[in-house]
Amino acid sequence: MLMKKSLVFFLLFLSCLFFSESLTTKLSPQFVHEYLEKGKALPGVLPVPSGEKENKISLEISPVFYFGDFEGKTKTGWFVLSDPPWENFYLYENTPPLLNVLVEGNVEDLSFYTEIPFNNNYNYFYTESLNNIPPLWKELASPDSNFPYTAYGVYDGDSFYLIAGRSKIRWGSSEFPVAISDVSPYFNHFTFSTKGKMQYTFHLVSINPVLTKSEWEKQSTFVPVNADPLSPYTEKVKTLAAHRLDFHLAESLRLGVGELTMIGGKYPDLFVVSPFSIWHNNYNEGYTNSMASLDFSWVPEKGFELHGEFALDDLVGTTENESKPTAYAFNVGLRKAFSIGPLNGVFGVEYALATRFVYNTFLPYLKFNNRIVYLTNLPSSRTIVDYPIGFAFGPDSRLLNVSFDLFKENFCLETDLFYLVKGPNTLYTEYPTMEEGETKTVFGASLRGKVRHINFSLFFSGDEFLAGLGVEFGF
Repeated sequence: MLMKKSLVFFLLFLSCLFFSESLTTKLSPQFVHEYLEKGKALPGVLPVPSGEKENKISLEISPVFYFGDFEGKTKTGWFVLSDPPWENFYLYENTPPLLNVLVEGNVEDLSFYTEIPFNNNYNYFYTESLNNIPPLWKELASPDSNFPYTAYGVYDGDSFYLIAGRSKIRWGSSEFPVAISDVSPYFNHFTFSTKGKMQYTFHLVSINPVLTKSEWEKQSTFVPVNADPLSPYTEKVKTLAAHRLDFHLAESLRLGVGELTMIGGKYPDLFVVSPFSIWHNNYNEGYTNSMASLDFSWVPEKGFELHGEFALDDLVGTTENESKPTAYAFNVGLRKAFSIGPLNGVFGVEYALATRFVYNTFLPYLKFNNRIVYLTNLPSSRTIVDYPIGFAFGPDSRLLNVSFDLFKENFCLETDLFYLVKGPNTLYTEYPTMEEGETKTVFGASLRGKVRHINFSLFFSGDEFLAGLGVEFGF
């Protein structure tokens, strides 16, 4: 039964926490407010170097407990495919670990940053206990052992920067990106990006290539429409390449154009990922799947921003058959930054839509998903979780979200109202057929805040209610 018990967790996409590290990886209310008050368009690519450079080891302690009627969705077994993470509205991914050791260092323009968490594991969290306390009294090996989720090195030069390691990536200036979103815990990536009025960015991302038995059978036997005579391609490798140009036409206006290509069953070479080529025009339909994107951020006056993004997966021309249907996703929204006495705030409205077949295709390796395998010892399992690379709720979905955020030193409060419509098609739908099933409509509201060391949350959706409470200390 899709999402019924988990509707209340929607706003865990957003966080009041704003940690200092070598990279800026999220559009926090503080970050957005600073840009809009200066009349600056929001960046089209994250992460970007934050300018923070320290040599230190620190510790964060953040116990968190949730109270309410909720049945987490996951599956346990030997390399079993779990429920999509949006079924739980990414609750686990957005709950901080109980303990987190942060290691930072730098030498001139080089810096590194690593987080070593101590946390409850993915399956026990959803099946037994909605908190971040590992059940050591049951099994000493029960804590999450899949870390680090954040670990990278950065070269931050005068005209360009390089990143290698694990971190989030996001494209566009929206709350809910449709090309590359930050709902994944991490991407394993190499990133090169220039600085200046015309910014070029290149990502090369390695994705876990593990498949289930049924997926492997499809990957190793199926020949897609228009594939070359060497298909099928069966090397156990999956790679995402992405590049984009951002034109800063004025301080208040940014226009970005980009391209993504998923490469599967074959190791990437320069023919496929040459940084300055148009990858779609290679027509490697047996082992690649390409997508184009266009986005903008415009601040017509200080404090007010308009933004939008469009991602085109497939377009059926007049001379083409309809074996690969037209597929796309887009979002459009606005933000208003303001101040009320000592409080700063951001008000936002955003609408996003993903069509039925966007991000999907014939072969498992060519679908736009970031696969992560959670090894857990209590319960004993190898659980496969597929995170959308694009829109957080996957294909066949649309969302209207209204947000209102307030913050000052040692205080923040975030409220949201949302309306979500989720159709039956997912990345697991047999492409390109229509899934039979009920379309779910979800309306809800949430509040999330922090006062000094106390974190709290309240979530409502229909008859559903959940409260969260935690404390946070740093050393």
